Amino acid sequence: MPTNPVAANVEREIQSLSAGILAKRPQLEGIVKPFAALFIEKARLAEDLNNQLGPLPLDSIGTRLSEGVPVLCGISFSFLKQALDYAFTALAPAVKSRFPAIVSAIDRIETEQRLGALDLSLLAEEYLGGGLSGIREAAPVTELYRQSLGFVVQLTLSAVLQSLAPSLAARAAEIGWDHGHCPICGSMPLISFLSQPPNTPSEYLVGGGGQRYLHCAMCGHDWHVRRQFCAACEKDSSDQHMYFKAADAAGERVDICPHCAHYLPCVDLRETDAPAHLDTMAVGLAHLDVLAQEKGFHPMVRTPWNTFA
Repeated sequence: MPTNPVAANVEREIQSLSAGILAKRPQLEGIVKPFAALFIEKARLAEDLNNQLGPLPLDSIGTRLSEGVPVLCGISFSFLKQALDYAFTALAPAVKSRFPAIVSAIDRIETEQRLGALDLSLLAEEYLGGGLSGIREAAPVTELYRQSLGFVVQLTLSAVLQSLAPSLAARAAEIGWDHGHCPICGSMPLISFLSQPPNTPSEYLVGGGGQRYLHCAMCGHDWHVRRQFCAACEKDSSDQHMYFKAADAAGERVDICPHCAHYLPCVDLRETDAPAHLDTMAVGLAHLDVLAQEKGFHPMVRTPWNTFA
C-alpha cells in the first residue's frame, strides 16, 4: 500500500471509479482492470520520481509559451534519463503482470535497457516527436516487440511527465493558450471535461456552468478551451455541434468535429458523482470509441483501448 497520502487518495479514486464503470459495463473488465492497475502504479511512483528529476534546462518558459511553443518540445530529454530509467524499472513488472501476452517482449526490452542498448531518454524524445517509426531500423524486430516498445516508452514517459507537469502548470496558466495540443509537452488530449461551476451568483459568467478543459494524453495537464473548439483542426463548431452518447450514462459522450472527422470523449462533471480520475474515465468510455469509429470518425490519440484494427 502506498505511504504517500496523495497516492493513497488517487488509488482510492481509481478503484472506486473502476468499480463504478464495471458495475455498468462488465464487458470492459479486460481493459479497465489492467489499465487501472497501471495508473495506480504511476500514482505510487510520483513522489519518488520527483526526487529523480534533474533541473529543467529552460530559462525562457514564458517566452516559449507566448510564442506558441510547448515547454518540452524540441529539447533534449537527457535531464530525464535517471527518472525514465527509474520509472521503467518500477513499471515493467506491473506491465508483465497485467499484460501476459507481451511478457517475452518486455523481458527483451528490460535486458536491452539494463545492458545500455536502449536509451530511454532518446526513445522518449522520438516518441514525443511523433512515434517510434525509426527505432531499430538497423536490426529487424517483430511487430510485437515494436508495439511493446512503444507501449513501454509511452507509459514510462507519461509517468515521468505527470510528475513534472504540476511544477510547470502555473506558468502555462499565465499564458492565454488557445491551441489543441498541450502547452507542457505538445501532446494531443485524451479526453475533455466540463467542470463543475464555481460558487457564483451568475451562471452567465461561466456560460451556464461548466467550462471546458482538455486533458493531455501524455503529461496529464488540463487546459481551458472554448466549448465547441476542436483540438485536432482548431476550428469552432458552435453552429453545428455533434456528439454521441449512451442513453444509460449521464454526462458521458464523444464530441465530433464536422470539419476534420476527429472525435474526443467528454465527461460532464456536473452530471456525475464519480471520482474524476480522467485517465481511468477515458478507458471507461471505450464503448463510445467503438460507436464513433463505427460511424467513420477518428480519435485524437491512438491508445491500446481505442485501437480496433
